[in-house]
Amino acid sequence: MFPVPRHASQLESEWAIELSAYLGCSLEMFQKAPIKFMRFPTETLRIELMDGSVVEFKCAFHLVNEAQKSIAVFTEHCGHHLFPYHEARVFRQGVLCYEQRNA
Repeated sequence: MFPVPRHASQLESEWAIELSAYLGCSLEMFQKAPIKFMRFPTETLRIELMDGSVVEFKCAFHLVNEAQKSIAVFTEHCGHHLFPYHEARVFRQGVLCYEQRNA
């Protein structure tokens, strides 16, 4: 398997609990057929990281895992990605929807 699909599959597996809750299906149903439940909004998702780096995706959604201190981004066409959440900000269509502040 090529690296992008393999990495996407790995993140779907590692985030299965969060994904099934977000997508409104049981964990067992999601694990059997993740693609069946994945729904991607058409808005633009922008992640701003603590060092000033910025990434932007179309047709994507994000999930935050406080325990893992990470933000997972799931995209329809560009794979799935994992970012550190330290001082990160997430915008959907230019509106701030998540901000992790340094405690």
